[in-house]
Amino acid sequence: MKDFLNYDDVYETFLNLFKETVESYGMDYGSWESETEDYAATSAMEALESMKKYVHRKDTKMCGNFCNIREDWEYCPEFIGSEVQPWGKFDDVIKSIDDETISDEDLKEFQTWAFDWYFRAFGTFGLTYNFGNWISDLEYEREKEKQDAA
Repeated sequence: MKDFLNYDDVYETFLNLFKETVESYGMDYGSWESETEDYAATSAMEALESMKKYVHRKDTKMCGNFCNIREDWEYCPEFIGSEVQPWGKFDDVIKSIDDETISDEDLKEFQTWAFDWYFRAFGTFGLTYNFGNWISDLEYEREKEKQDAA
């Protein structure tokens, strides 16, 4: 099955965000590389699964967020780059992805658009905040283990 976001693009973006977070905490990234890669991989898979569920909802409005992928696709030139959507209605595009009848070129273009939309809609604060909390807890546990061992 084809994904609505490109996994590699999402993973690399998350990994870079999380690497910057580790470094901004003054931690040595090398000692957290494996954990950071695992967290980025898990987060990327969760993003793909969430997007899959979201694009199939009948109502794509989000409480507390003005973005709506269906409306942004069909009516917002700033999201699509032109006044007219060249690929047709949102539901038709989603169906062609589900049916795997979309060309690889059109799929890549949709994934690029959806990737940009995803980060405009959700930003990165929540991702780095949650990761920062997670990595801080791990660092605390590492330090506690060192003290207990001494």
